[in-house]
Amino acid sequence: MKRLILLLVGLSLFVLGCMKERSEKPLIVTTLPVWKSVAEYIGGRDFRYHSILKGGVSPHGYEPKPSDVKLEKEASLVIVHGLGLDDWALKGIDERKVLNLGALFSEKYPQVKKPGYHLWMNPVLMEEIYFEVAHRLTSFYPKRETYYTKRAEDYAAMIEQLIGRIDSCLKGVKSKAVVIYHPVWKPLLETFGLKVIEIARTPEERVSPERLKEVIEEAKREGAKLVIGETFSDRKIPETVAKEIGGKVLILNPLPEDNYVKALAGWGEEICSSLKE
Repeated sequence: MKRLILLLVGLSLFVLGCMKERSEKPLIVTTLPVWKSVAEYIGGRDFRYHSILKGGVSPHGYEPKPSDVKLEKEASLVIVHGLGLDDWALKGIDERKVLNLGALFSEKYPQVKKPGYHLWMNPVLMEEIYFEVAHRLTSFYPKRETYYTKRAEDYAAMIEQLIGRIDSCLKGVKSKAVVIYHPVWKPLLETFGLKVIEIARTPEERVSPERLKEVIEEAKREGAKLVIGETFSDRKIPETVAKEIGGKVLILNPLPEDNYVKALAGWGEEICSSLKE
């Protein structure tokens, strides 16, 4: 009995020690799960992580809950997309602990400033984002700089390999014109040299009958047979365009919750397969 009591006491002390160690780790809060995935891959067990939004939930017009605000204030680092996409996360937060990726990359690349530009949809920029996050995490643990940088290098190499595979797949497609409902897809498709025909040119644009007619005419001229819609958007307009051009609709989730390379591979495979049909 005495031995059992000692074992239980030891186990309790171990659990309490683990809980204390975890609570003392810096907390990283992100607006989108894709940024949580990036930070988690680089930082490993050195930090705690929380994403305000879950995969498939649109950040447009999101209203933060009191629990979101509380977590942001407790966070050592807050990672946001910026560019108007998730500015709701910046209210009342000390800007010194914010990594605003949109603000950072718009200084380097003018195209990032375009309305509706979604950074994670440009896999080439994503390679740089891993290094930026690694640099920021190094400020918490300077002795881990080599480790964080190596993690970023490994992920950048995986993205490069995947870009090569998708490029090879797309070489066999007949038409390289694609119609998109939401501008979120534009950076991804342009990375692979595809012709993009936008239905809505900004996330806020209400598509008029005149605009729809213009899109259908352009799609027919370009020989487009694929219309990409989103899981969280109305499918009526993409289906109307597809019917008029004799094409098909591909519905994808542009807001990945899991590993970024896994999401990129899925998008590339589905888009390439659809273009080859």
